Amino acid sequence: MGIMTKLFGGKLAIGNQGVNDGMSHNIDKNRALANTDSTVPSPTNADFSSVRSVPVIGKPRYFSKQEADALAILAKQKAEMAEQARKAYKSLRSVDSSDTEVHTTHRQYQSRIAKNEVRKLQANSKLAADLHGLRPAYSELHQQVETANVAAVNAIAAIRQTYGS
Repeated sequence: MGIMTKLFGGKLAIGNQGVNDGMSHNIDKNRALANTDSTVPSPTNADFSSVRSVPVIGKPRYFSKQEADALAILAKQKAEMAEQARKAYKSLRSVDSSDTEVHTTHRQYQSRIAKNEVRKLQANSKLAADLHGLRPAYSELHQQVETANVAAVNAIAAIRQTYGS
């Protein structure tokens, strides 16, 4: 399997796919500005939840030795888990930064492709306009050939009439 097949699945874009009628150039701002993932925080869906491993003690109270010992063990566990969470979130930030680099690079690529497509379509438009400009000349040439054909047919008919068929 070749690299192009791997990249593009063996499918090539051929023909006038996505031909524009010249009227539909608006970009849907809601699509352009939509979150890349519905769980990404934004002003319209911010989540201010937090982590709470133990309930809030609303009033002063005494703790038993067993409760104090259990809380000490939990505190050590949570300290270790907090360190692991810090490492994990640091790695997640790094992964997201890499994802962002790929995303922005791909958008730059798409932007270049879109600009080049417009340049290609401008060249096509120029060629189409030039070809339309040639249509009267083609029409005149066609008429000259048709006139010559009629003259030849008439001359042949005159010869046949004069000398017989």
